[in-house]
Amino acid sequence: MAPSTQPTPPTAEPPLSRGHKKRERTRRGLVDAALRLFSRKELGEIALLEVAEEADVSNGTIYNYFRTRDEMVEAVGIAMATEFSDAVSSLSQHVPSGAERLAIGVRMFIIRASNNPQWASALLRVFHFDRAMRSRLAIHVQTDLRAGLAEGVLAYEEESTAFDLVLSCTIGAMRAVVEGRAVVGHDARVAEMILKALGAASTKAKEIAEAALPAPP
Repeated sequence: MAPSTQPTPPTAEPPLSRGHKKRERTRRGLVDAALRLFSRKELGEIALLEVAEEADVSNGTIYNYFRTRDEMVEAVGIAMATEFSDAVSSLSQHVPSGAERLAIGVRMFIIRASNNPQWASALLRVFHFDRAMRSRLAIHVQTDLRAGLAEGVLAYEEESTAFDLVLSCTIGAMRAVVEGRAVVGHDARVAEMILKALGAASTKAKEIAEAALPAPP
């Protein structure tokens, strides 16, 4: 009899243990506590034990997760960047144009700042401090930049400069929202200006920036 050619079914991942789930909940609680503190205070003013108090855990517990304040800041930055940028990416995954996806991302970060100033304040404080957060954001931005260039909508010359422009303008727009300086339709206006700066034609940039945002799945 010939040997079977049917593929071997994949091995199922073992379920998380109760202890592992508890550890993840505790770590998430510490990150959330740090996030709340970052929205109220400068990073240099926050100590690990203050985060432990905010999270309502013992002083010794936090050192099981973070040895230094820098480690904690990195964890918060990565969590913020990953969760929201992944959510934006998921929302725009069926949008074929890289330039359109880029505009959607810019607008949604600005809109989120308007809807949740506490989140925005924390992100603004962490952004300039944590390199890992910027690296995580780069994954999505660079993909959309390259697609926009390939499709002929964008016409920038140097990718790292284009990336810095997108992030700097978006962060500046979020700061304007938090500080009450944003104008009506701030998200679309900023997206339009970014697209123009990246080489998009004025008419195309306006059309993309003012398009309806994709509906949540």
